[in-house]
Amino acid sequence: MMRSAQYCPQCGARLRLMERFGKIRPVCSRCDHTVFFDPKVAAVAFVEEGERVLLVKRANEPGKGRWALPAGFVDPEEDPRSAAERETLEETGIVVQAFDLLAVLHRPDADGLADIVIVYRARVIGGALCANDDADEVGWFSQDNLPEIALASTQLLIDRWRNGDSPHQLGR
Repeated sequence: MMRSAQYCPQCGARLRLMERFGKIRPVCSRCDHTVFFDPKVAAVAFVEEGERVLLVKRANEPGKGRWALPAGFVDPEEDPRSAAERETLEETGIVVQAFDLLAVLHRPDADGLADIVIVYRARVIGGALCANDDADEVGWFSQDNLPEIALASTQLLIDRWRNGDSPHQLGR
């Protein structure tokens, strides 16, 4: 079912269709608010290499300047597993294969943009480490050398990992 709106839910001004975030969406003509109708779904890759985990330094809010697991929004018609793989490549230059569902979280970050966060365990299958897209930096971190974490979903998974939970227990 196609949804539509004519007025901004924040200030009441008329909406107009504009390109935002790669799609045509309703945007307020006064306050520039973009209207989203569907829940936002994010896919996350938990990538380990030996005793280290892959993290990205966020270039945008929420959590700008702090570190998180590679992640991003799932596009319409996209499989969440494919989204986790795509976002990891876009942000880190690393090609991964997502192979194990670790967690499905509802609104883990009060100020976050995702309503649903789907986390996959992933393994490196190629590529070269390089910060791209919306990541300022990218790196591998051991449990005793972790940077400041940006998002509650990343913190939850890192805490479980540091506590020695097996990958299959991370999502419990």
